[in-house]
Amino acid sequence: MASTPSGILGLSRALLLNRNIRVIAVTGLISGVYIGMFNFVLQLFPLTLGFSVASVGVLQALGNRFAGVAATIVQPFAGHYSDIHGRKRVIILGSGATIASMLLFVGGAFLASGYLVVLAFLLFGVSILGSPATEALVAESVDMNPRQMDVAYSLVFFLSNLPGVLSPYLAGTIADRYGYLYIFMAAALLESVDLYLYWKELSETKHTIMAREGGRSFSFREALHLPRESWGYYGALAADAIAFGITTSIIYAMAEEKFGFTAADVGLLVVVLTVAMLGSQYPMTRVLLKLRPKRTIVLSEALGTMLMVGWALSSNVPEFAVCAVVFGLSVTAWVPGVQSMMMTHSPAESRGSVGGKIAAFRGLVAFPAPVVGGLLYQYMGYEAPIIASFAGTVVCIALMLRYLPERPTGATRVNSTNEFVPADTQ
Repeated sequence: MASTPSGILGLSRALLLNRNIRVIAVTGLISGVYIGMFNFVLQLFPLTLGFSVASVGVLQALGNRFAGVAATIVQPFAGHYSDIHGRKRVIILGSGATIASMLLFVGGAFLASGYLVVLAFLLFGVSILGSPATEALVAESVDMNPRQMDVAYSLVFFLSNLPGVLSPYLAGTIADRYGYLYIFMAAALLESVDLYLYWKELSETKHTIMAREGGRSFSFREALHLPRESWGYYGALAADAIAFGITTSIIYAMAEEKFGFTAADVGLLVVVLTVAMLGSQYPMTRVLLKLRPKRTIVLSEALGTMLMVGWALSSNVPEFAVCAVVFGLSVTAWVPGVQSMMMTHSPAESRGSVGGKIAAFRGLVAFPAPVVGGLLYQYMGYEAPIIASFAGTVVCIALMLRYLPERPTGATRVNSTNEFVPADTQ
């Protein structure tokens, strides 16, 4: 067997030779063009149709792809389904749902219809159904090798955010001059390219082929079952969704209303956020490899605490830009760390299910967070939701230190029963 490159850059190049990793990376690069915009577009666009900031919080609670009601309902079933019937089918369904949601946004913008916007938000939340399957596919495509998983997740995350260096500011400028219709049309077109690549190029992993041939059947009970021993682990990650969801889901809408930010201003801030994520990707990957997932996730949460302090003290674009840098560092530490931890500690027969259950548990607990944030802002002022988020991140750090599992020292791969094999036994 050819030796695997040891450096991060060399390993990244080697991983791109893997067909599945390459497809996920390329499609992430394409969808990153519009996903990077949507952090603020979906906060500001409803305001143009007469929605209040509190109403934006409700829409986020319904259709946020990471902790909304729709995403919460669909992900455990989608993850379990992918364990039995394959990752590719579920990923394709998620891409199709994304296209349909963009078309509904187009209709909502063209007809100025609040009803279509609500439906679009709901379907946008449903479109995350391919996420657990994608996370499992990446892990299985590198044979569950922990080091390769860490780098693969970081690589995909980097490429997915690369277009955000330009696209958010461009989107903000377009929105200010021409409205949001063209943004949603472009998103539908870009996701159509992703759908074609998934259909033509993505391959099932050996595990999902074996699962399909093993005669397992879909079970609602199995899809929803949450092991008691995992409650603390799931709860720590869910607490983060609450803490961040109170503020991050409405921060740009608050800034527009409170400080008079334009869509171009907010787009510029998202560009700064993206540049911070990209610039910190390599060092944060080194941190992940050295500290391992648990400590990296705790570091991310500590940066989130600093972010809340920064937002509370900021009132203009340059100050918010400094906060965006801190936000970028936090996100870069969080995403690959959580993905690697989930797959590392997932039983072989339910990797998709675990990702879906964690996402659902986070969403179930945290979906009211944007509503709470909107109400706090409306009745108590700008600082109220930020103070609530600050307190939440402090609690999260304590929960993570107590409940997140450690990766065994010296482990480099897992065997057929999903147990770690020390490096000196390979």
